[in-house]
Amino acid sequence: MQVVRQAFFPPEPNGPAPFSTCRDGLHALYAAIELGREAARQANESGDGSSGEETALARYREAVEPTWRFRDQVQRLCRSAPEQEGALDAIERLRYAEEHGVRSQAEELSSLRRRARQIVQQSL
Repeated sequence: MQVVRQAFFPPEPNGPAPFSTCRDGLHALYAAIELGREAARQANESGDGSSGEETALARYREAVEPTWRFRDQVQRLCRSAPEQEGALDAIERLRYAEEHGVRSQAEELSSLRRRARQIVQQSL
């Protein structure tokens, strides 16, 4: 019986999803992106001298990962609602676009900080 259960009904690798509906899962995935964006923004603002891009990206991923590890389970919940599957696709594309934005913003901010630091040091 255990072999059949493992073969045909394997346990979820991340445990049971904390959402019971597709709608709840979609809201949670979107909220995680917003948390990630805010975490990256705070990392960019800290300007602690370490690689801005790496720090901001790490903070973004740390904020997003706890919810996004259930992405496949959300997809299964959304199979019965094709219009919500489209929403999952849009939210997933937003996640990667935000990650790309975090990289670009961190690089741009680092460049601006260096330039401003040079100007201040030369002028003052």
